[in-house]
Amino acid sequence: MHLRVFVRAAAVLCLASLAAVSSAATITPGNLVIYRVGNGSAALATSATAVFLDEYTTAGALVQSITVPSTGTSAMTAVGNATTEGIVSPSQDGSALVFTGYRKDAGGTSPASDTFVTTSRVIGTVTLSGTPDTTTTLTADGGATTASTIRSAVAVSGTPGSPVWTSTSVRVGYDATGLGTAGTTTQIDARNSRQVNLGNNVLYASNGSTAITPKVQSYGTLPTGATSPTPVVTLATADAVNGFVLVDLDATVAGPDTLYALSTIENLLRKYTFDGTAWAASGSVGAGGTSNLTAQVSGSTVNLYLTSGTTLSSLSDASGYNANITGSLVTLATAGTNTAFRGVGTLPVPEPGSFALLVVGCWMLGARRRSA
Repeated sequence: MHLRVFVRAAAVLCLASLAAVSSAATITPGNLVIYRVGNGSAALATSATAVFLDEYTTAGALVQSITVPSTGTSAMTAVGNATTEGIVSPSQDGSALVFTGYRKDAGGTSPASDTFVTTSRVIGTVTLSGTPDTTTTLTADGGATTASTIRSAVAVSGTPGSPVWTSTSVRVGYDATGLGTAGTTTQIDARNSRQVNLGNNVLYASNGSTAITPKVQSYGTLPTGATSPTPVVTLATADAVNGFVLVDLDATVAGPDTLYALSTIENLLRKYTFDGTAWAASGSVGAGGTSNLTAQVSGSTVNLYLTSGTTLSSLSDASGYNANITGSLVTLATAGTNTAFRGVGTLPVPEPGSFALLVVGCWMLGARRRSA
């Protein structure tokens, strides 16, 4: 009786998996997703430009290009030549990738120059299903509707209603209405910010402000209003950090304990280590002009994937926790003519135990059918 129940359950899972595989837009767990601007037909400029989510293997092979709607009520476009837009952040639970843009048809004048009343800002998500969701919009930022550039967003999960934190050229914000609705943000910090990320329910944000030396800051546990940040990465005032990623390498330290940050003015990939109390520098290597990154952890090795406007690169840091970064960049792929790479993210591979159970179940189902 137990075997029959198992086989029936396996049949359902197998059919679901086969259906997913047959869907052209399904994203393979562990692959990379790059936010790309431009369809190749014209040089990139300030106008509203079509966005695509390009799926690549970690070896740099293009799998598919997913089109994000570029016209109509679901449109999400970007400023074609804006190098600090299009950042991709993972939801904290790893179920979705979160990215941003503008509710303006491709070909229109620069959407970043429009007020929020004229052009809503869009928060997009994509899961392993491969279908972009662009239903979430912002109609004001920190109570203001004046023009500003939206750069990134992050959510606790990819489900409707999940609260969202945003970064724009003028502030770090919080949208309590969450994914799936039209909302506004409450100001967390009046800062020219770049990427926002969540780790262990703590909000982190990078910035390019030349008024302060902290370039990555922590805003504490899921802030919902004005918050005084704690410095994590401190550099010269002229420096800027665009993309950064958090990983967990030491089980004795709660939450993320290692941070990689791209200092774009210095052109360095910097590593930082958290001991449970404070963050400390753990070396740097050349960044090769990259400005965005994501990571996959394998034991004590961190495999980093980085994008510039023209390249996808990788770097493997095998130094482990609380040791200086090692490795160097290897180019994996290049962007096509009249297109540009922006942010990059990855959705995790399912737990090995669950995947193995599915494989065994499919094998048993096939065996039963052959013996029938």
